[in-house]
Formats: sequence, C-alpha cells, structure tokens
Amino acid sequence: MRERLCPVCQIELKPQIHYGVTIDVCPACAGIWFDADELTRLNEVDESILPRLDTLYQPQVVAYDPPWERLCPVCRYPLRPYRYLYTSDIELDTCDPCGGVWVDNAELEKMARVLHDARAMDIPPEAKAGMAIAQIEAEAAETRARAEFWRGLFNFMRARPRFPL
Repeated sequence: MRERLCPVCQIELKPQIHYGVTIDVCPACAGIWFDADELTRLNEVDESILPRLDTLYQPQVVAYDPPWERLCPVCRYPLRPYRYLYTSDIELDTCDPCGGVWVDNAELEKMARVLHDARAMDIPPEAKAGMAIAQIEAEAAETRARAEFWRGLFNFMRARPRFPL
C-alpha cells in the first residue's frame, strides 16, 4: 500500500481512529481525508464529532491554496470541488472514482453548524399537514366570502326598482 499524501501540502497523512473509523489527517494543514462513507458513519455514531475533530487537529502551517491540482490521496485522481448541501458556502473536494472526501481545516465545524440550522428549519410532517389544512380552510373561507359579496350585490341589483329612461 502506498502512502497517502495530503492534497494540499503533499506530505504523508497520518491515520487516526475515531469510533472504529480510520480517517487520515494532515499534520501540517489539519485537513482530513474521509474514505467513502466514513464521514457519514462518524456523523451517525456521534453528531458532535465533527466540530470536535476540528478542535482536536490544529494546523501547523498558515493555510494556503497550493498552485498544483489537488489529487486524491488514495487513487491520485484529481479531486472535484463541490458545495456542501448545495446551498452552503462550504467547498469540499471529492474523488469520483473512489468516493472519498477531502475536508479542509475548520470546515467540519461549519458543516455541523449548517446541518444544525437545516435541521432546525425542518418542519415535522404533522405540522406541515396542519399548515396545509389551515391554508385550504383559509382559501375556502375567502371563496365563501367572495361568493356572499357577489350574491348580496346581485340581490341588491335585482331588488332595485327600474325606472324607464
């Protein structure tokens, strides 16, 4: 097995075990390589692990963006950047062939915050159903009020005496 190199610093990643999951950490920039599904597995075991990992591993160098292309530590294919949860400003790097994910230092804490905020906005199905029923009832009441208005107007017009011109 060949050594895994940090996509940013090009130095050897150090394996670290958390909850039985081995992740690879760069001792210089504190970025973390997660093989396919490791990030999800860790988050399922302990939702508070992500920000703790950011606190546990601190960078030894000032963050920088290297001039070279980021390569997968496992298969050496170019990493493809993508946005976490599509709408966040967190940019992760993934390897399409092996499914691994590179997370730069301090992004795990941001990810936990974004995920927490997204869950806080998530409305339970019962509440959604109640809101839908309330909206339908409001629309029905508005339709009935409009019908009553027109019925009253037409009744008024019919009751008016007609004068010849």
